[in-house]
Parts: sequence; C-alpha cells; structure tokens
Amino acid sequence: MLLGPSPTTDIHETLIVLPRGGIHAQGLLHDGPPDQLEALIERVRGPLRAAAAQHNRPIRLSIGHPNGHVERQQITEDGTIHADQDPPTGAHVVDPLWNEGIPEETGLLATVRAAQRAGQWRAAQQAARRATQHLITQHGRDHPYVAMGTELQAYFAAMARDNAAAASLYAEAAVATHRLGGPQEQSRRTLNNAVAAWLHSDRDTSPGGAGFAAAHALIRITPYDHAPLAGLLQRLTRDRA
Repeated sequence: MLLGPSPTTDIHETLIVLPRGGIHAQGLLHDGPPDQLEALIERVRGPLRAAAAQHNRPIRLSIGHPNGHVERQQITEDGTIHADQDPPTGAHVVDPLWNEGIPEETGLLATVRAAQRAGQWRAAQQAARRATQHLITQHGRDHPYVAMGTELQAYFAAMARDNAAAASLYAEAAVATHRLGGPQEQSRRTLNNAVAAWLHSDRDTSPGGAGFAAAHALIRITPYDHAPLAGLLQRLTRDRA
C-alpha cells in the first residue's frame, strides 16, 4: 500500500533480506537468488520513489540483513537514495498520557478487571478488545490509549496461552508505541514480549504472520541490536524449509 499525504502517516518502510535468498516487504515474499538482490529491493523501492515524489516528502527505508545489520536509507522527493542519518540527540519528550494509562474512570476497563480477577483470560482479552474499539472511536487509531489497549489484549492472550495472537498483538502495540513517541523502554519491552510469544507459539512463518511482523518491528525499533534480528530471521527461514 502506497503512502498517503497525511502528515500523521508513518513514512518509515521496512524490508527484510532473507538468509536463503529473496526478500520480504509489505507482507509479501519476493523470491530470487542472491545475485538478484538489488533488483528485488528496487521492486519495492520503485513505488516508494514514486510516492515520495507524488507527496513531496522523503520516505525512510530500513533494510534488515541476515546477520542482523540494518541498512537505513532515505528516499528523497526527487528519488535520490541517501544514507539515513541518526535522529538528533537530546531528551525524548514523552506525553504524560503514557505514564497515566487508560483512565479507569471511563468505565471501559470494568469488565476487563472483573474477568482478570476471576482468572478468565479469554474473556479479559475480548473485553480489552471491545474497550480498545471504543477508544479508537473516541480518539482515533493514532492515540496512546489505543496502543495501550492493544498491549492489554496481548497480555491477556498470553495469559490464555494463545501465543500466536499474543505475538501479533504485542508486535502491533510495540510499533504503535514507537511510532507515537511513547517511552522507548515500553516499546522495546513489548517487542521482546512479541518475539517470546512467537517462539512459544506454533511459529507461523507465513508472509503475513506474526514472526515476520516481529522481525520488521525489530528493524524499526531496535536497528542497532543485531543478535535478536539475526536469530529470528534464521528461525523464520529454518522453519520455512
């Protein structure tokens, strides 16, 4: 899906170079031998060049390699590729909403808490999902409360031993927290939970599955932490063999 012109659109795309050849991007596998790697990458990068020109804004592209190294690029409005620079250093200002959590006084969490006290984890997960849907209606999808609600769903899915759902929800929550400027330690912790949940699940290696979602989240959130990405890519490739 090409990027729209909204100033709130996340314009950071990620791409994975697979250990045994081919790439994974935007939920799809593109097969090919190693000597065709650049052509495969350009298959994805070409539409991004067009989108950058159309909307007159740069697009970041992070490419994860089998050894865990992440190559960061910026596609400028004229289609030129540059090495992406480190963001400015300094204090990371976090909205106080992240520390306050979803307000209990809204009543949205009452059913969640009741199911939690009863140890009814699947019911708590479903109640958290309904609460998150209300939060989306009230605040829009790009809001800290929605990311928190998604993480809450992931927690109860893990408690219900539905690790596949937990992995997917944790990865979604980690990316949302990172994208919305939440606490860095929270997005990293949530991402670690996504990887752990996937490893304890049936390890879905489908192109749209939670394993690849977690790998893309690692590229986006922890680009300098090579070992977890390399290990996950090896596991994804081995399990697909």
